[in-house]
Order: sequence, then structure tokens, then C-alpha cells
Amino acid sequence: MPESRRLVPYVPRLLLRHLEETPDAPVRVLDGSLVFVDISGFTRLSERLARQGREGAERLADAIDECFTALLAVAYENGGGLLKFGGDALLLLFDGDEHPERACRAAFGMRALLREIGRLDAGGVQVRLRMSVGVHSGECSFFVTRGAHRELLVAGPAATEVVRMEHAAAAGEIVVSDATASRLSAGCTSAHAGPGRLLREAPA
Repeated sequence: MPESRRLVPYVPRLLLRHLEETPDAPVRVLDGSLVFVDISGFTRLSERLARQGREGAERLADAIDECFTALLAVAYENGGGLLKFGGDALLLLFDGDEHPERACRAAFGMRALLREIGRLDAGGVQVRLRMSVGVHSGECSFFVTRGAHRELLVAGPAATEVVRMEHAAAAGEIVVSDATASRLSAGCTSAHAGPGRLLREAPA
């Protein structure tokens, strides 16, 4: 088994691909769609479970794990890959054929799923989770650090734009950039008061 295969459960698939195909290149640029998902509600849950001490911390960890495992399954079903996970947010990459459509289908599906599973009752503490999502499609730049520690860094205009779209999205909204909207059928999006456009239905 190649050494990189042992890392599959722990590092982004894009980084594994990079290390196998172009291990000495510091930069990888590809056409893709970035999806930035931010979950609201965990902060309130953590504050209330903190009063329960260690038991509350374990319940919080279990709730986060179950939620993100379910959401990531939707992304994986649509050919996406996890780039970064931090706190209550996810950064996903979709590349290859029809990546804007697949990225938007995943975002739509994750939001629908969260509406089903997002009412949590952890040790008598009840919260409702909601998500805000930004999507951007275009040339994405990735940088790989060298040395004993190899890390995939996401930077450049595409990363900035997907963060801007997520910040423009209210809880429960999916906002796509104009670049993404231009690659979808017209009926999928509608006007948005801020930057970008609202995703109103999943691409066929």
C-alpha cells in the first residue's frame, strides 16, 4: 500500500492527489467550486452544556460529531471533498465535471438535512441548528507547505469570494457568487439584497 493511502481518513483528498501527482510543486490551481458552510446554534449549546462539566463537554462533542458526519455524507455523495474543518464550519471543494451543479446540490441537500436533524436535545438542553452557506466557482488556488509538516492552504480570490458569499448569507440561506450563478440554469437562483444570488432550488 502506498504510504499516502494510509493518510486517507485524516487529510484532504486533494492533498493526497497532489502528493501523488506533483509532490514537489508548491501550488496547485484548478477549476472548481468552493462551499463554505457555517452552522449556528452550537455556541448556545456549548454555553449551556458547560454547566454540566465533563459530561456536558462529551455531549457537545457527540452532537457536533453526529451533525457533521451526516452533513459530510451529503457532500461526499455529490463528489465533494472536505478541505478544512474548524469549530462549527466546513470548507468543501467540488471539482471535475459539472462541479457548480454538484456543489449547489450538496449545499441544498445539507440544508434540507439540517432542517430534519437540527433540533437537538442534549441532556435536556434544546437548540435548533441552522446553516448559512456561500458557494463560489472558478479558478481555485491551493498552496502546500514543505518540510516535515505538509499542510494544504486555501488562498487567493476564490477563497476570499466564497467567504464573502457566506458572510452575505443569513441563517438558512445559500448565497452563490455571480460566477457560480452564471453556470447554473436561470431558474435555480433569485435576486439577493446583498452580493451574489440566492439559491432557490437544487440544479437538476
